[in-house]
Amino acid sequence: MMMENRHMKKIRKVIKFLSKKLNILQEKVNMLYVAISILVVVAIGALIGSCWMPESYNDVKNIVVGLSTGIITSALVTVYIENINARMDKKRKVRYKQMLLNPLYMSIDRLYKRLILNINEYRVREEYVGYYFLPIKETKEISEFFDSLRNIDFEKIEDEKKDKNFKNLMDIPMIYYNEILSQYKGIPFESLVLDNIISQEEYEAMKHFDIVNECARLFELVSRGQMERQDEYRTKIQLMHGMTIFINRMMRIFDQIVKSAKIDNEWIKNYLDDIWYHEVYVNSEEYVERCMEEMESRAQYYDEHPELIDAYEEDEEEDQLYKKINTAIWSCDVETIKKCFPKIDKNNKGIQSMLTWKLAKDVMKDKQLRRMYYEKYGEKYKVKKEKRWWERG
Repeated sequence: MMMENRHMKKIRKVIKFLSKKLNILQEKVNMLYVAISILVVVAIGALIGSCWMPESYNDVKNIVVGLSTGIITSALVTVYIENINARMDKKRKVRYKQMLLNPLYMSIDRLYKRLILNINEYRVREEYVGYYFLPIKETKEISEFFDSLRNIDFEKIEDEKKDKNFKNLMDIPMIYYNEILSQYKGIPFESLVLDNIISQEEYEAMKHFDIVNECARLFELVSRGQMERQDEYRTKIQLMHGMTIFINRMMRIFDQIVKSAKIDNEWIKNYLDDIWYHEVYVNSEEYVERCMEEMESRAQYYDEHPELIDAYEEDEEEDQLYKKINTAIWSCDVETIKKCFPKIDKNNKGIQSMLTWKLAKDVMKDKQLRRMYYEKYGEKYKVKKEKRWWERG
């Protein structure tokens, strides 16, 4: 039985593929081009035939050559003009499609950023493994994730951190959902496919309103604000799930949405990686154990090489001095820099370079600081000229 089902699926796929190719062929076949091709073939045949006409038929030969040449020239001009008109018409339709669907693209992009950010930030803070980014081929895994969220008893959460994470997960303005639902339902699908603005394939993929109607129903329930807390929570999770699947479907149809999503995915991933490292990983047992191992390894190394301890301490002092001066420059703290100056090693080009930043110009206006700079480095203070971007190597 299983083998028969697989065989039938393969047959359906082949039939679907062949019908799709036939539709494309029918679209490309233009009756005008067929008629022109026939006329050109006849004209070429007449020209070739005129070559074997006897000299006594010169008048007829001239007429045949003239008519045939005229037909071929007219055919070429007609094809050229038709081709230009077809290109212009295609560009017009693309612009019209872009103008008509752009509000939908924008509303999807707004919701997508907030939706994917909230979902993945929740996953990071709750220490789930992996991120979810659209488009995805299989939605089973993300659907199971939403199902697990819907089964949580929201009212029994006692941990403040978990409670906050759940609230942040669902913190999506309802206007984002409303924008997409309004834009989608306002699109005249039938007239667009009749005018060849969207393809038959796009129409077939977009005309099914089941998931949109379900999202609209859930949106209406949440908007009324008459549900119990647990029911409202589950309904919001269900709405997020429905919209995630809907956006994924739209991405399969329109490349424009995918392009925007890929840009969003890049910065969202960087943001999530930053949260994971600074808020999750540094507080984990693994991080603490790694730090302890590094400290033990360092202590063991310096026990074996005691002659390097002084050099290590000097490096530590220089790093601290650098950070202190850097902070003072940003906060315009002249007195702190004055106190640090005697400790500066004149061979430390990093600190000297930092003092000649354009940013340090304000603090270095102090006459005493300039005198200290001259005494330290043996040259007058001068702000370093920044190279323009085209001058940089």
